[in-house]
Amino acid sequence: MNTIGVDSVSKYEKLIEAQGGKILLPKQAILGVGYMAYCQDTEGNVFGIMENDPAAGTE
Repeated sequence: MNTIGVDSVSKYEKLIEAQGGKILLPKQAILGVGYMAYCQDTEGNVFGIMENDPAAGTE
């Protein structure tokens, strides 16, 4: 599965939905790595978005 690096998963989840895409698995923390979500575009292609944040999951 293709994964795209973004500066903010939350921001891009909103942009994807605004353009007709779907969030299949909402933002989740990957301990010590960052945040990830799985999405689907308007043509049915599934992809991931990833935000680098070494502090993820430690809050």
